[in-house]
Amino acid sequence: MTTVGSVTVGIVGVGDMGSEMVPHLVAAGHPVVAYDRDAGRLDAAVAAGAKAAGTAAEAAERADVVVSLVMSQDIPAAHFGSEGILAGLRAGSVLVIGSTTTPAMIDAVLERADPSVSVVDAPIVGGVRYAREAAVTFLLGGEPDAAERAAGVLSVLGKVERVGPVGSGVRYKLITNAFVMAAEVGLREALDLTDQLGGTYDTALRLFQIGPMAAVVKRALDESNPRPLRGSAEDFDTLLSVVDDPGLLPISAAGRDRLWAAVNADPGHEPMFAELTRHSTALDAFRSR
Repeated sequence: MTTVGSVTVGIVGVGDMGSEMVPHLVAAGHPVVAYDRDAGRLDAAVAAGAKAAGTAAEAAERADVVVSLVMSQDIPAAHFGSEGILAGLRAGSVLVIGSTTTPAMIDAVLERADPSVSVVDAPIVGGVRYAREAAVTFLLGGEPDAAERAAGVLSVLGKVERVGPVGSGVRYKLITNAFVMAAEVGLREALDLTDQLGGTYDTALRLFQIGPMAAVVKRALDESNPRPLRGSAEDFDTLLSVVDDPGLLPISAAGRDRLWAAVNADPGHEPMFAELTRHSTALDAFRSR
């Protein structure tokens, strides 16, 4: 890969997605400083070529562009306080929030950020396999100068779609999620109907793949792109939290309930997303492991 510069990149959160991004940044010539509260993940990032930081603040202090890849509910802990990202950001640096979160959470970060730093949001479309292949898409929201600097780093990791001012990335990610997740839950409901009509999953899934829903089925069956099903259910929670009345999004509200039922079907088992296509997430009368 061609070296693109010596901008130092801080990554806070080197879990499933961040761990796949570190090698691409290192190969492109970016010094990488990583932080994760999980020591095993941080060790893996170091093995991939990153330098370790002791806190999120230290990772930010040592970087020109900081990419935050924590879960939405972990944003306050990762960004605020004396050891958070905002405490360490240097004047002139750029913070990229890559989480699927809410506009209110982006606003909370903006309110606490020093005016000398820039904040952009760039939630990610695509899962672990896409991160591994440097083929994710970032929905980038931010002022032109900051967005340009962020894009210089993010383009190493995939495609960058600019969608407007800061906060626009999160808004459009939620909008696209409403469409995508309705289709995913529709797959589970079609298999619920398959059970009730005495059909087989093999036949149903084969037929789904020759119609307009082929891409949804292909993604659901792709075990090289692992994702806990709980993550999808939590994304529904995030989506519905941004409207005053979940009844205004009835398909999303029903979809959330169906996914949480699948997640909680067996307290001793944590289902993966691919299990949307299996009897382990079926209705009670048809469920099996």
